[in-house]
Formats: sequence, structure tokens, C-alpha cells
Amino acid sequence: MDEEEKHDVMVPKRCGHPHHPHPPMPPGPFIEFKGAPLRGLLHIAILSIVKSKPTHGGEIQQTLKDKFDIDVPKPLVYGLLRIMEHQGLLISNWEIKESGPARRVYTITDEGLDYLTMTLDRLKKAKNIIEQIISELSK
Repeated sequence: MDEEEKHDVMVPKRCGHPHHPHPPMPPGPFIEFKGAPLRGLLHIAILSIVKSKPTHGGEIQQTLKDKFDIDVPKPLVYGLLRIMEHQGLLISNWEIKESGPARRVYTITDEGLDYLTMTLDRLKKAKNIIEQIISELSK
């Protein structure tokens, strides 16, 4: 493989480890919401929720439903939280109260904030393209 070909080969990384300079790949399965595909957007919605304040999984699930009208099963939310924590986008700590069960509370990391900012820029570009396509199709 010559030097030019090496630059064309991209190997996506799934982890947010500081020694891996590439952004993590978006986690999550394909989910349909009112007929619209949400592949790759669920983790962004979760990060946006956790960005506002440290939050536990049940509260994240409820906020997804209330704020984004996305009904996601708890196991899926917790699975995505674990993946994002492994990628370095979130950290968690146990919150123990005098009454009620202990809960794992998630906080966004600096890497998670950087990833969210980068993703927001990409979403804005995608939104413009989508609006242009819709405009073209509406003619």
C-alpha cells in the first residue's frame, strides 16, 4: 500500500480512550420513532440530557419520553449508558440515600462535551441537507 492509499483507509474506533484520536462510533441499535429512523441519535439525546445535570437511568428514560417523545425500554437506556461510559463520554457514581435503593448517577465528561459539540455541528449540516431535499421533493 503506497502513502496515498494509507490516507484513504479509515478504521473507526469504538472507544474514547485518550490514546485513540478518533471520536467514538455512535452506539445503539436501529429504532423507529413514528416511522422516522433514529439510528445514531439516541445516544446524542441521552448525552444532551446528562449535559444539563447528573442524572440516573430511570430519569433519563423518562426525559426521553417527556422531552423527545421517544419511548425506549430501560434495558436499552442502561445498555447505551454503559457503552458511553466505556467510551469515556460519561462517568458514573453511586448515589446512596437514606431511603430508597442506591442509584447510579451519570455525568458527562469533557470528552463527552467535545463529542456533543462536534456532533451538533454535524447535525446542523445534516439538517440543512434534509431541508434542501424536502424542499426539492415538495416542488
